[in-house]
Amino acid sequence: MPEHALQVDTEPVVGSDPRWELVERIVASPSFIRSPRLCSLLMHLCELALAGRSGEINEQSIGEALFERARNYDPSIDGIVRSHASRLRQRLEQYFNEEGTHETIRLTIPKGGYTPLFEAHSQPLLQSESVLSPAPPDSIQEVSDVRTSAVIANTYRRLFWATSIALIVACSFIVFLLVHAHSAQSSPGSVTKHPLWSMLFGADHSTLIVASDTGLTSLETFTGSNVSLAEYLSGDYRTHATPLTGTTPEIAEKIASRRYTSIVDLDIVTKLFQIPGVPINRMQLRYARDLRPNDLKDEPVILLGSAEGTPWVELFQDKMNFVFVHDHQNHRFVVLNRVPHGNEQARYEADLTGPVHRVYGVIALRPNMKGSGDVLVLEGTSMAGTESAADFVFDDSRLLPFLATIKQKNGSLPYFELLLKSNNMNGSASGSEILSYRTTAR
Repeated sequence: MPEHALQVDTEPVVGSDPRWELVERIVASPSFIRSPRLCSLLMHLCELALAGRSGEINEQSIGEALFERARNYDPSIDGIVRSHASRLRQRLEQYFNEEGTHETIRLTIPKGGYTPLFEAHSQPLLQSESVLSPAPPDSIQEVSDVRTSAVIANTYRRLFWATSIALIVACSFIVFLLVHAHSAQSSPGSVTKHPLWSMLFGADHSTLIVASDTGLTSLETFTGSNVSLAEYLSGDYRTHATPLTGTTPEIAEKIASRRYTSIVDLDIVTKLFQIPGVPINRMQLRYARDLRPNDLKDEPVILLGSAEGTPWVELFQDKMNFVFVHDHQNHRFVVLNRVPHGNEQARYEADLTGPVHRVYGVIALRPNMKGSGDVLVLEGTSMAGTESAADFVFDDSRLLPFLATIKQKNGSLPYFELLLKSNNMNGSASGSEILSYRTTAR
C-alpha cells in the first residue's frame, strides 16, 4: 500500500468502538492535527489492532503500507518506521498530559513493538462521588468489557470535554474559512495576475480537484496488474481481481472496496485552498472513483496522481510526451520519453530500493475534453514524486521564471509538460531539478 494512506471511510465495527472514538479525538487534537503522518500511522495501527489483526503489525509491513518501502526491504538499514513510532509515542504522552487528561481510556504504543495498548484509566473522584474505580485491565481485549461504575461516574465529564474539543475544532475551522474567504474577497487580483492559477480559478466558474484512489493502487500492487479507465468505470475490477499466488480473491475484493486517498493529495488540496484570492465556493473536491466523464468536459480540473491511482489521466496521455509505466512483474516504475531531444534519455527509471530513492514528477497543463478549459495534472512515480511536482507549482520563485520562459508571443501560456527528478528522503521529496519540458501552442 502506498505511503501515508488514510482511509476515507471506517468500518462500522470500528467506528462504534469507544477505543476508536478515542483515536478519532486524538487525531483531531491540537497535538496531532498538524502531523498528518503521525495521524495516519496511529489510525493504521489501531484499525488493525481493533479488527483483531495485531499479528499483521510489524515494522516491515508498516514500512510497505504507509511509507512506500519496497517489498521485503531491510528495516535494519531503513529506520523510518522506528523514527515515526518514537515521535508517535512522544505525541501520545503529550496528548494525555494536556488536552487528554480527562480520558477514561489511555492509549500507548509500548516500546519494542508497534501494537497499540488500550488501558482503562481512573480519574480522581470529586467529593460528591463515592464510587471506586477498578484496576485497569492488562490487554486490549479486556477494555471492551470494562463497564465499571468509575466510567459511569465520569460520563458527564467525558462528554463535556469531548464536546468542548469538538466545538473548538469546528470553530477553528469555521474561523479559518471566514478569514480565508475575507482574504479572497479583499485581494481578488492575486489570482487574476498569476499566469497559472488565473487559468484554473475564477469567480465565474467552478474548479474540480480530483484526489487519487490509493485503494486502487494497493489493489494493483496486490494483483500485479494495472486497471484501465474502462475497467475502472465499469467497476468489475473490484469483484474479478486475480490476486498473486498465496492470497485469496476475497482479500483482493476487500482491498478493492476500500476508499483511500493519500496524505500528499490532502496536503496539495490544503495548499490550493490557501492560495490568496481563490474563491472557496467555486472549488469542488472529488474522489477519483466518484468522477464521471462529463465532469471533464467544461470546467477546469486538477488531477492528482498518475493514471495508476487516477485512471482519468489516461484520457490525456495519448497526447503527452512523458508517460508513466508501472512494470509490476519486474517491480519497475519508469517515465517514457516518447520523443527524446538532444541528450535526453528515452526512459527514466525510478529507484525505490537505492539509498536515495530516485523519483520523478510530471506537471502537465492540457485542454479538457471539449477544449473549453484547462486540466492540470500533478503526477509522480510515487507519492514523493507527486509531492515534488506540487512543491514546484506552489513555489513561485521556481514556477514563475519557468512560465516566463515558455510564454507565447501574445503573453499567454501554451500547454506544457515538465519533467522533474527528485529524491525520496524519509517519505518526502527533497529538492528537485528540471530534466526536460515540452510546449504545445494553443
